[in-house]
Formats: sequence, structure tokens, C-alpha cells
Amino acid sequence: MLPRSRSAALLSLLGGCALLSLAGCYDERLPVMVHTSPRTVRLLQTSDLHTNIFPWDYFTGTADASRGLAKVATLIQKARAENPDCNLLIDTGDTIQGTPLGTYYAQVDNTPRHPMAVAMNSLGYDAMALGNHEFNYGLGVLSKFRDEVQFPILGANVRKGAAKEEAFTPYVIKSVCGVKVGILGLVTPGVSTWERKENIPDLSFADPLETARTYVPKIRAAGADIVVVAIHSGPDKQPTGRATDPASWLVDYADDTKWADRGNLPGENEAVQIAQQVEGIDVLLTGHTHQPIPKMLLKNTQGQDVLLIQPNRWGSHLGQVDLSLVYDEEEGHWSVSAKDSKLLAVDATVTEDPQVTQLTQSYHDTTLNYVSAKLGRTSAAFPGGYAARYVDSALADLINTVQEVAAEQSGHPVDFSLAALFTDEGQLPAGDISLREAYSIYVYDNTLYVMEINGSILRRALELNAQYFVQWNPAAPPDASKPETAKQSNAQNYNWDLYSQIEYGFDVTKPAGSRLTHLRFKGVDVTDSQVFHIAINNYRASGGGGYSMFKEGKVLWTSADGVRDYIARYIQAHPNLDPDAVNSCNFTLSPDLYAYFFKSSSGRVKCSP
Repeated sequence: MLPRSRSAALLSLLGGCALLSLAGCYDERLPVMVHTSPRTVRLLQTSDLHTNIFPWDYFTGTADASRGLAKVATLIQKARAENPDCNLLIDTGDTIQGTPLGTYYAQVDNTPRHPMAVAMNSLGYDAMALGNHEFNYGLGVLSKFRDEVQFPILGANVRKGAAKEEAFTPYVIKSVCGVKVGILGLVTPGVSTWERKENIPDLSFADPLETARTYVPKIRAAGADIVVVAIHSGPDKQPTGRATDPASWLVDYADDTKWADRGNLPGENEAVQIAQQVEGIDVLLTGHTHQPIPKMLLKNTQGQDVLLIQPNRWGSHLGQVDLSLVYDEEEGHWSVSAKDSKLLAVDATVTEDPQVTQLTQSYHDTTLNYVSAKLGRTSAAFPGGYAARYVDSALADLINTVQEVAAEQSGHPVDFSLAALFTDEGQLPAGDISLREAYSIYVYDNTLYVMEINGSILRRALELNAQYFVQWNPAAPPDASKPETAKQSNAQNYNWDLYSQIEYGFDVTKPAGSRLTHLRFKGVDVTDSQVFHIAINNYRASGGGGYSMFKEGKVLWTSADGVRDYIARYIQAHPNLDPDAVNSCNFTLSPDLYAYFFKSSSGRVKCSP
């Protein structure tokens, strides 16, 4: 039975309804259906799709059964059928950038409706939070995409002008099966550090934690029964155990022996702090850190459980959150009585959704033609993967040469460059090189910076760099058939840099922090006060990957073009590119990991003993 005051008000509103029943009664003046049967609201989440619609790797030119929104769509339809008329579909950003498909329809031909808008509209998304990569192509491309989608794009902490006004819709309240669900959108404030200033004119990015403190009470006051934070940001720590093990995400977050710092910019990954410190949140749908997080349970200041989930990247998973609700007659609204979550994986058994495939096939075909065009030629192969990371390789030296040349042509010559080999698949074969193959060795849309740093910054960066490796035990070396076991299990390949021009080496039998064996420039030991001009990408220059020491340096120049495009132009301008001519041999690793893991390899490595 309803409380007396609420019952009288409802009877007055219902007027012509002959009787009240458990089935409910409708009136145009009532905001929701009067219906108190328990129910389950299902939240479905995608994140970090990075323009992966098809199960296809544009950088290798091969099918990939473990990715793509077209496959996720099949999981979405099945999950909806299990809980019809009581679900919402939400994306948490980094949606319009990432593959050559995104590049083509942003920079080559931005006239058609964006393929991600076409696919997402067909699936009936309810809301999307901005990601940092939404700004990569400037506000013109982003505004066009926002106009093309049939759902709100949320970003409560994106502000404009001196008055710090809302630049995007901060939140939306959706009514689903009689329940009001408030969705607050937030994006990592790292955008202001990583992004070119001309791409975010007059915009600023407020602290997500403080923004949540402001808006969550407003959403509750507006009548939301459930509050969901859709945030392009994740946990600021990661498990010290296997992050792919669901149990590793359920241990006490305060136990420092179980968690390791991710190396964040200030405020970059505040999802956990928001869950713990902001009262009134039921669920955080997170992104940005590219991890499969099936479930984290965090206590807020009132001792209530807040659920956190993240569905990895590239359409590899669909996140599913089930919220059981009961009607609180005293309070006159729905309350969450139980919550659970899981990730549904995309694999070879999941088929593509025919509607999404049909609607976006022409975009895919155009992109395939775009990346297949011949660009140049090599005289021999430039191997990639661990075989190029564990030795001074021609592939890393090629990227560094490209960066050095681009810096010099801009009027800012450098002393040296640093670059990472992001993926295991990126390499250049012998013979003809297509745009796809050129792009494969640099899959991210990073721009190029020229910075001024000193020897102290360099030395600290190199010591951090060497933490990529586990401490090598000569008495018990790893399986020689598994080169990945030489690195830390949680270390990202994009956080292992290879440098040009300086002479340096590491002894990985030493403990972390004392592995640098020598550091010289032009044959002379580097001093802490020595000044260098360096070529570096925007992510690393801004402290990305935990390299905060680079923020002590001074930015002298930033490129308008991406490093990937500089690579393509260099290959085009240098026919019959020779790996031996590029390879400079200025780096050593002890023990010789290349010889240990790849002694029978047929790959050409000039610098291998």
C-alpha cells in the first residue's frame, strides 16, 4: 500500500481510472507507470571501439574473429531478448578514431554519414560518453558526428569559455520499464594534455571526481531511481596478478600488495575514487584503460556497494550489468536490491549482425581499397614483434629516423629520437609496401613533439623504460619458446621505447632502478645538466605510460600531422628502402635476449652478435 499522502495525490491524478491494480494504470500527467512488481534493468556497454565495426584488422589485412561492433551487435540482440523492454545500451567513448576506417572518414572523405553513426543508430544506442580520441580530428568532425547520431553524447566535465559553461550535454535521464535511469557522462581530463590545442579551442576539462560530486545529487533530485556514471576513465591501479583473471579485480583495492600504480596523469583514471567518494552512484561503466574488467565492487562513504565494469577494447566484449529493483513505497521510488555484471566475449562462434554488416559494408570496402594502394618498396624485410624489441632493430630505427627527419624539416633538428613498437604484427615485408603495411608499424594516431630535456630526465626515463623486463635469473631462465615471458606480465609494449643516436644499454639481471649500464652521446658520458632536443610522440611527452619526468621538459614544436603519416611519406620518398642502411646499432641488452629467444630466427638483424 502507498503512504497516505502519496496515495491521495496519485488518486487525484488518476481521476478516471476505475481501480488500481498491480498491473498499473496510466495517466498522461504521471511521469512513470504505477507498477510495483520487482524487475531487472539490464545495462549493456561497449567502449573503446576505435572504429572497429568489422572483424577485420586493417593493419595486417587479415580477419580477426575476436573484434568488431558487427559481432557485438549479435550479443546485444541476444541480451535484449533475454530481458525485453527493460534494458539500455551505452558506449563509453573512443569511438570515431583508431583504424584506417576512422582516418578515411575523418580526413579523406568526411562528407558521408560517419560509419560509426550508421552502425550505432541501427542498434539503438541510448547514450554515449565522450572519449579522449573523439577530439583527435577537431571539433568540426566531432560536431558532425554528434549531429548524425540519434542519441545524446555526454561530457559533463567538458567546459567552454571563461565562464566554464557546459560544452556537451552533462547527463540524461532515461525511463525504461517504469524506472528512471540517470546517466552521467565524463571523460578523462588528459585530453587537455594529449590533444593539439587547435583541436580543442576554448575547451577545458574539469576534474571528473569534482564534476561527479556536483552532478550526481542533481540527477537524484531530478528523480533518477538509478544513477549510472558512463566514464571514459578507469582504475588508476591494475592487479599485480593476472589482470585477465576475474578474481584479481575483486580483491581489496586498498591492499597495495595486490595492486600496482598504472602511471597516470593527475585525474586521468579516477573511476575508483568516484565510486568510493561520491554518494548516490549505483554503477560505473568505464573505459580508456583497455582492460576486460568483468566486475569490481567498491564501497562508497555510506558502506554501499558500487559496481564497476569495463568491456576491454575494439569490440572484443559486451559489458552486461543486471540491476534487480524493488519498489520502495515509503520513499516512492525504485531501489536496487542486487547487482551483478559480466563480460560477453566476441569469438569465432559469434556471427556478425546482418543489418550492421549490410549498412556499413560500402565503408569497409572503400577503406580496404584505400589501405591496399602501393606506397613504396624495401630491399629486405624489417621484422617486428619481440624480435625487433629485444635488439637494436631496423624497424625501431626506421621510426626514429622518420621522426628525426620530420623534426628537422619543421625547423627543429633534434639530437635523438625515441619510439615504441606498439604491436607484434607490425612489420615491413621485403618488396612492395602498401599503405596498410606502412600503417601497421604505427597503429596509433600520435602526433610528433620536439622537446628540450636534460640528462637527468633522460636517465630517469631510461631506468623506468627498463622496468618493462622481469629480473632475469640466469640459473632459471624462462622458456626459450616464449619471448613474452621476459617482460613484466602487465607491461604494455607501447611503454618500451627504443632510442636513436645515444649509446646505452641495460643489464636486466639487475633489480629495477639500477639496470642502465652506460649512457653516452657522441662517445661522451651524459651528465645530468646536459641539454638535448628530442623527437617524441605526444603521448610520451605528456607523461603517458608513467613517464612523468618528460613533463619537466619544454615543448618546442608540435606537429599537425600524425607520426603514422610521416612514416607513409618517408617510405614513399625512399624507394628500395634498405634495413641495413637504417639500422644504427647504438643499444645493447644483457643478457642477449634476441640470441636467447631468436637464435634460430631467419630474420635479418644487423645489430645481433
